Amino acid sequence: MGPPRELPGENGLGHPAALPLHGPGQLDGGPVGGPFSGRGVSTLATEIGVRHAVADGENSAADAGPPPVPTPVGRLPEFPAADPAFGASAPRQPEPTLAKAGTIEVMAPEADPLAMGRFPNPPPPVNSQIASPPVMATDQAFPNPMPNPMPNPAGNELAAPLGNGPLGNGPLGNGPLGNGPLGNAPLGTGIDAFPPRDDGIGRPGGKQLEGPQSPQLTIRKSAPEEIQVGKSATFLLTVRNTGSTAATGVQVHDLIPRGCQLVDTTPRALQQAPGELTWNLGTIAPGEEVTVEMHVKPIVEGEIGSVATVTFRAEASARTMATQPKLVVTTSAPKEVLTGEKIKLSIEVSNPGTGTATGVMLEEHVPPGLQHEAGADLEYPIGDLPPGASRKLELTMTASGDGQVINVLTVTADDGLKAQHQLSLNILAPKLDVQLTGPKRRFLERKATYQVRVHNPGTAAAERIELVAYLPRGLKFVSANRNGHYEESNRAVYWQLAELPVGEADTLELVTLPVEAGQQKLRLRGTALRGIAVEQEHAVAIEGIAAIMFEVVDLNDPVEVGGETTFEIRVLNQGSKAAGNVRLWVTLPPQMQAIDAKGPVRYAVQGNRITFEPIPSLAPKADTTYRVRVKGIQTGDLRTIVQLQTDDMRIPVTKEESTQVYSDE
Repeated sequence: MGPPRELPGENGLGHPAALPLHGPGQLDGGPVGGPFSGRGVSTLATEIGVRHAVADGENSAADAGPPPVPTPVGRLPEFPAADPAFGASAPRQPEPTLAKAGTIEVMAPEADPLAMGRFPNPPPPVNSQIASPPVMATDQAFPNPMPNPMPNPAGNELAAPLGNGPLGNGPLGNGPLGNGPLGNAPLGTGIDAFPPRDDGIGRPGGKQLEGPQSPQLTIRKSAPEEIQVGKSATFLLTVRNTGSTAATGVQVHDLIPRGCQLVDTTPRALQQAPGELTWNLGTIAPGEEVTVEMHVKPIVEGEIGSVATVTFRAEASARTMATQPKLVVTTSAPKEVLTGEKIKLSIEVSNPGTGTATGVMLEEHVPPGLQHEAGADLEYPIGDLPPGASRKLELTMTASGDGQVINVLTVTADDGLKAQHQLSLNILAPKLDVQLTGPKRRFLERKATYQVRVHNPGTAAAERIELVAYLPRGLKFVSANRNGHYEESNRAVYWQLAELPVGEADTLELVTLPVEAGQQKLRLRGTALRGIAVEQEHAVAIEGIAAIMFEVVDLNDPVEVGGETTFEIRVLNQGSKAAGNVRLWVTLPPQMQAIDAKGPVRYAVQGNRITFEPIPSLAPKADTTYRVRVKGIQTGDLRTIVQLQTDDMRIPVTKEESTQVYSDE
């Protein structure tokens, strides 16, 4: 495909740029020196080109070759912090200066800034000097500078370039700051005697123009991969502000591609010269994107394209005045908080004065009843606080006690500035009091019933209460009311209560059965939300009881004189405890005579008394039998006395058995 042909009626001037211009262009805005300084604003420009192959008839996209690969224009070098032409930044001085850089109010993040004892990432000082930019050779960096937006009023030499203007040989060079009244006159003594002439016409700009201004624009130009002769095609130009401040006075310049006729533009562009188009876009806010369109109709075959340029202004302002800083600190938080919960203190440090407070430091001494993971003494360097500015911070602590808590927050600054704020908090805390009441002494196999009482003497409702009664081995679970359930694996009875209001109490019942003698101990544990846990133990002595019962029967009754009968004595321990030292003796009436005796132990006969040796222990439910054989020697209604005594009996148990002895004579 040959070079483009020029045909009558063509109104294009543009050529495609070199390939490195294809793709998004980017330019950082900000304070710029050089020939733009005299305008009072900074005008920045970037340009981008787009080339396209035009197909005629059956020509395919392949004939035009692959589409160009976008290549971003390189970013301009960052400006240094200070320009030797203006001198290095000087430290803060107590005497006034002619001008002062703008201030920026920096707000703190909402995250907890007091972690680990100090607020993380202290903010930069709020007063930031705007660095003087270096003088740049703008003929190459900005090929199409915008017209001077600020006129030269009455030949005022402030409109001259920096080299020969006010900072060079003009009034600021050899005038007031050099040898004039501000240069050699002492403050407060000679200035009034030599009032300087007012050469200025400027006024402070808006607050948003104070501090570093850094608009940044990117431009992208695009078109169809192939267009055809005689058919309308659209070129798109997209400008986006990727900086942090607005770019003002934005203009997009483009040339109608050579070999094309202009059909239309969207929005309407100005055509100041043949083949030249200009779109006035005004102000583009940070993150905003604007797209313009150029509709053209190619009239020749070949490569079609042009180079677009974007220009804009970056504005900055500064002001100064005699000031007096002040400090005010306020804190707010819920008046009541539950123990164990986080409480967030909203802190605002403000400067209602007219000057910047420097070296501002926030201090917190955590009072008893509150806790912070970093300790009791916390501090946070705020830095400088401009007049009318405020810093909002959040301090999160944990309520760990109960009752009234007074928190005092202190803020200090240079030159002895100090302010405090006192905040009263009421920490509410649920509490549990558990009691286990019941018998402290119980006999085996006799049910023991216990009352489980839970009470909330706190200042907040106790929630999700769990009561657990742990049974010893000597007690067997029988029953529990209120849906109490028993788990054999850990010998525990569980109750669940959803809530127990302030001052309320509830009582549950537990029934057990003593199965093992000895000293036993029940343990009751109560827990609730917010880490509440209480315990109580209840001791019970489990004892057995020996219940001895015996009966006496004479096997032959009546008997004849000289006849024999046998007394059978059966002894039974009906109790739950072994009977110790079971002793038995039989006393016969004089009309009877003992013949012999049998039993579990040996015996002795002394006259009419038969005494058996003691049985050391008779187990529960065990029995034994004694037998005494006697002979009746006289007639009558004879009474035999049997007595039994154990260690558990203070007096013996006595029984009588009647026997009739008769004679035929």
